[in-house]
Amino acid sequence: MRYVTLVLATALIATAGPVLAQDDAWPASVLITNDDGIDDPGLRALAQAFASVTKTYVVAPMENKSGSTSYVSALSTRRLEGESRDLGGGIVAYAVDGYPADAVVLALGGLLDERPALVISGVNGGPNLSADWSLSGTVGAARIAALLGVPAIAVSGYTTEQPETLAAVAAWVAELARSPLVRGMEPGDYLTVSVPRVPVSEIQGISIVSRSARNWELGFERSPEPASASGRESWQLTFSRRQIALEPGTDVPVYQANRIAIVPMHVNEHDYELLEELMNSSAGVPAWPGAAER
Repeated sequence: MRYVTLVLATALIATAGPVLAQDDAWPASVLITNDDGIDDPGLRALAQAFASVTKTYVVAPMENKSGSTSYVSALSTRRLEGESRDLGGGIVAYAVDGYPADAVVLALGGLLDERPALVISGVNGGPNLSADWSLSGTVGAARIAALLGVPAIAVSGYTTEQPETLAAVAAWVAELARSPLVRGMEPGDYLTVSVPRVPVSEIQGISIVSRSARNWELGFERSPEPASASGRESWQLTFSRRQIALEPGTDVPVYQANRIAIVPMHVNEHDYELLEELMNSSAGVPAWPGAAER
């Protein structure tokens, strides 16, 4: 990805209306989805911000599907159902009874009358910082879009207690979509954007950062009673936060300083440093018995 520093003042997001120029050709069309469901205010704010400046499609889950990662129902025999929705303003919208990634697959696979140039997922209610991206349906939708060759932005962080901030964030994302950073994104690229849940006047700016270390644990609790007459054990998976040392300049401390944290991501998860090391010398890999060395 070609990284471009964003020098954007807080005043840039101080207005709620769309700010893109009508005659700008990119993105020619945009797909908006989310994991909180098609009726969520965050999604509708984004759709309205884009609708007056570009052709806007919405394909999103009928219901809240938070925490669904990038799960796609194509991996099962489940059929998907959907219906068109009227979101106003010339927005072409469908609600589907699947997951966020399902919505993206349907949209990019031919449900729409054209292939959108950009996918926006959000605005999610809570932030997706640190390793939260790996569990998030909001980020999962953007990741699937990038995997299918369409650049994407996952936007997280708003509260209904600050409606003016949500409107401003939606307008700013519409401007971000036309920025050199997004225009320069290559196949497989996507961004995660975490916006502080504070009044718009308290947002201190934007930082492009890496991710903080994982700040949660997954585990399970065993039920004292069997789950059924069969005598099978019963377990409840658990999720808990943990205190960690935060490296300066990563997404969590930047977010805590009321700055918007942008993390560039890519679906190609190769460890190129280790790959090069092993290709030059595979001494760390046990040989297969009887196989000729190559």
